[in-house]
Amino acid sequence: MGFIRSQKGSFLVFAVLICTALLMLGTSLMDLSGTDLRITVNQRDGLQAYYLAATGIEIALGILAEHDPFYCGDGEIFFAGGNIRINVSATDQEDGSRQVQIISTGKIGVVAEQIIVQFQSIPGSSGCTDAAALGWYDQESGEIIADRHIGTGAVSLGDPNLSALILNSENDGGALFSAEQVILKSNLVIENDLGIEAGTVVFQKNVHLYPPAGSLSFFHPSGGRVRVYLREEILSSGLLLEPGAYLFPDGFQITGDTSRQDLRCHRVLPVVPGTMVRKAGALI
Repeated sequence: MGFIRSQKGSFLVFAVLICTALLMLGTSLMDLSGTDLRITVNQRDGLQAYYLAATGIEIALGILAEHDPFYCGDGEIFFAGGNIRINVSATDQEDGSRQVQIISTGKIGVVAEQIIVQFQSIPGSSGCTDAAALGWYDQESGEIIADRHIGTGAVSLGDPNLSALILNSENDGGALFSAEQVILKSNLVIENDLGIEAGTVVFQKNVHLYPPAGSLSFFHPSGGRVRVYLREEILSSGLLLEPGAYLFPDGFQITGDTSRQDLRCHRVLPVVPGTMVRKAGALI
């Protein structure tokens, strides 16, 4: 009888050990399942947060393209069960170029994803040939010489300290500049017809078209579209063209009688082709 009671006790201890092990295994499985669920939820939220951040980038690019090409600022949007924080900042460089950075952070619950886009929105004048050295204008008076002027590569005209570059109506005929890229660093006063033959043109100051003969024409060396960047505006009797980036067809002419709406329809996102850098990262 003592042996039977001893075996019953052993079986009871064994059963308790088995039950304890099963309970611990069940608890571990529940913890693992909970962990897997949290990982799955975080992955889902992370993907949604990334798409929200990408949406913020597109919103900022749309603002720059359609409303204000020189916009800077930040804001928050609540969308699709989460929120998007967008910051647009810009830094003017010594060569006249403009470096833009867009930071967009999408957030779902506690999970956030951030996308950073950086790009150059206006070409710089570094590496340009001085047009005065090429005889395109008189450096002391700032007067543009009426003639056809041919340069190679990128050419810069004027000086930020110069009051204005002037194409005088007393000159016989207008002037035509020809180069791959033309950057005008001074205010420009056009009292005659100025033609620019280039793939890219940058106006870093105001342009004034004086009636009745003041006009500005754009030509592309291969007949394509000319990319034009305006840091300020083109003026005639009133505001004719607001700051921004534009694509003008070959032979496009701007005069005091040109329709403002016709000009605005050529505006594009102020991004120099090939300069955009995109970065993505997770924030917890």
